Amino acid sequence: MMFCPKCGGVMVPIKKNGKVLLRCTKCGYEMEATSNAVNEYKSVSKTAEKEKVLTTKTVGQEENVNSEENKEELEQAKEDYYELVLDQMGEYGDQI
Repeated sequence: MMFCPKCGGVMVPIKKNGKVLLRCTKCGYEMEATSNAVNEYKSVSKTAEKEKVLTTKTVGQEENVNSEENKEELEQAKEDYYELVLDQMGEYGDQI
């Protein structure tokens, strides 16, 4: 991995006019890449399926979060929350 000589940002390889250049992600400084520098960026890693982390979107799809029943529960919870917050604000507003 190379760093920008001007600002210290990470240099990433790009293709421009048939040449491979290294461009700084911060300031945009460009320099011609050497073959060694380009080879450093070609590392690839694979993750086994069982090691992947489930995101909220994935979990939501598995649990069928988009059903009408869940949407109604969410709306009710929002209304209850707002009512509670407004009540609390009213109590503190009276004290001021």
